[in-house]
Amino acid sequence: MFFPSSMRLSVLAVVLGSLLTACGGDSSTTGPDTSATTPGDSETPEIKLWVEGYAVKGAIDGGLVSIWHHKSETPQKGWEQIGTTARTDKNGGFRIAVPERYSSQPLQVVLESDTRTRMRCDAQPTCKTPDGNDVGFGEWFWPGGNLVLKSIVNPSDTTSSVTLTPLVTLAAETFLEAPDGGLQQFMDLLANQEKRFGLAAGALSRKPVDLSAADLSSVEVSTLKTAMLNIAFLSLVDGQHWRTLGDVLENALASSRQNGQLPLSIGDDLNVSVELLALAAMVQADDLLEYLIEAGVRDEVVADAMAGLEETLGSTGYVPPILPDPVPEPGPQPAPDRQPTPEPTQEPTPEPTPKPDSVPTPQPTPEPEPTPEPQPEPEPEPQPEPVIGSAKMSWNAPATRVNGESLAMGEIGHYIVRYGTEQNVDDRPNEVIVEDGQAMEYEVAGLTEGTWYFAIKTVDINGLESDWSASVSKTISR
Repeated sequence: MFFPSSMRLSVLAVVLGSLLTACGGDSSTTGPDTSATTPGDSETPEIKLWVEGYAVKGAIDGGLVSIWHHKSETPQKGWEQIGTTARTDKNGGFRIAVPERYSSQPLQVVLESDTRTRMRCDAQPTCKTPDGNDVGFGEWFWPGGNLVLKSIVNPSDTTSSVTLTPLVTLAAETFLEAPDGGLQQFMDLLANQEKRFGLAAGALSRKPVDLSAADLSSVEVSTLKTAMLNIAFLSLVDGQHWRTLGDVLENALASSRQNGQLPLSIGDDLNVSVELLALAAMVQADDLLEYLIEAGVRDEVVADAMAGLEETLGSTGYVPPILPDPVPEPGPQPAPDRQPTPEPTQEPTPEPTPKPDSVPTPQPTPEPEPTPEPQPEPEPEPQPEPVIGSAKMSWNAPATRVNGESLAMGEIGHYIVRYGTEQNVDDRPNEVIVEDGQAMEYEVAGLTEGTWYFAIKTVDINGLESDWSASVSKTISR
């Protein structure tokens, strides 16, 4: 069984760390949630075809998905939206109806993020949010407002679904620069992308897997390697060079346009390349190793996927840095030669000592009575330690104002949390300000025994405050 040696992985981590500071569903095979996208009574009988698929990087919840057709028959050409705009569900699934007359042409599928979009962190140990905070593996966070994923689909092909991932997006953007070659041109671009990254044929067309899911027992080698390479994009978000996944994708697309395809080697400008993504994927594979085994991925699948990543890295011409040989530990010192034992010298016989004159025996002097030692004071009974607890609150950021206008995440200045043992919110003496307007949870510590009540209000960047939320409570007991 192949596993990278600790020396080799440490070399990869050192190289990748010197370039950038690395950061960010359910793997069920059920279909996407269509409750929010089923056509209503106003749909015309002409609508007969469905475009459906998944957006996973990890799972993307609440992403805006739209369908576009190419107006090649008009002088202006360009792309025009058809059908409705739908949001992805918590597994990244979506389903949109399109008119049957577009069934014979390739359609562009676009996912965009807004203030309601959330993405699950599938990178280890943490993912960077756009405001520079860290979120843990498996947690949801806002990916920023510039995330765009794309793919191309033939709606008449009912045997396949759309996959929206970073690697597919690179191929789709190349196709969109000259889309007259039709769907076969896009499939050729996907095949070239798979060959460039050492993936099995058709790997980029299969449903992507969310590696933060709890059960991964059905994951195969090709699917796992593809997921690792897609995770690599998110792991490059370091809060400095790139602040969002959208920033990384924009850099990769700019490099692809400049070179005709994504460069193999990193180069002096440190732009996204096959080499950089393979390095980041190998570091992620090592960090995720324990979790993958616990989630049910077979040992041989993990080993083969990591070996495949190493082959991809080697195909870029990557040469690992030469590390100095370790200093050997000193061996045992030889024992010193034994010195001969000296012969003992005979001591002279002492002269006899004359007996002294007898002295009278002294009379004993009575000793004084001993003073009794003081008795220690009894120690007081130990008092029970007070109970100290905490309460962790979480909430969803408001999407609209009281008057119905939309409220963007960037317009939220901070939150105010008020708490105490009083049921009436106005009587509670404790108040704390959550300075981060992007936060959606807060933990209050130092709570003594009893029932505590909590409420929260939103304050925008102009100082306008919402009403207090409904109160929630938590009982701290011994």
